[in-house]
Amino acid sequence: MKHLILLSAVPGSGKSTWANEYARTHENVFIVASDEIRVRITGEAQNFDHEAEVWATYLAEINRYAEEYEDVTVIADSTNLKNDFRLFYFKNTPNFDKHSLVVFNIPLEICLLQNRMRSHSRIVPEDAVRSMYAMFEKPNDEVMDLYDEVIFVGKSYHSDKVQVD
Repeated sequence: MKHLILLSAVPGSGKSTWANEYARTHENVFIVASDEIRVRITGEAQNFDHEAEVWATYLAEINRYAEEYEDVTVIADSTNLKNDFRLFYFKNTPNFDKHSLVVFNIPLEICLLQNRMRSHSRIVPEDAVRSMYAMFEKPNDEVMDLYDEVIFVGKSYHSDKVQVD
């Protein structure tokens, strides 16, 4: 089975930690992280000069794993704060048999603290974290209906499709 797990949360919420733990405890898992692609392209995680190339590479790498492997899980590690992004990645990854959305509902104060604990080159400016936190959208009905499962990490939401991690 080809399984895509799309992560959704602000910086400092624990997305990469969750992805790494999942990969450590499951087989055939690949993590495609926008920050890592940005480092490969620009040399820095916080250099946003080549975003079109970063995002084209991100999507291409996600889909490449589905083309190369019959049994694979790909974790797409980026913020995906808005429903438009969640819909985009669902619709543009048609070779996956299963699509999961993992939404992190972590208090802003914890995100800010964890962000400050990152290595210096990975710290996101606090005002940017606050801005992203303010623009975060809960998954809407269309997103909830498309994804095979939705997992909320942190505070629980109530839906028959929801699992709480």
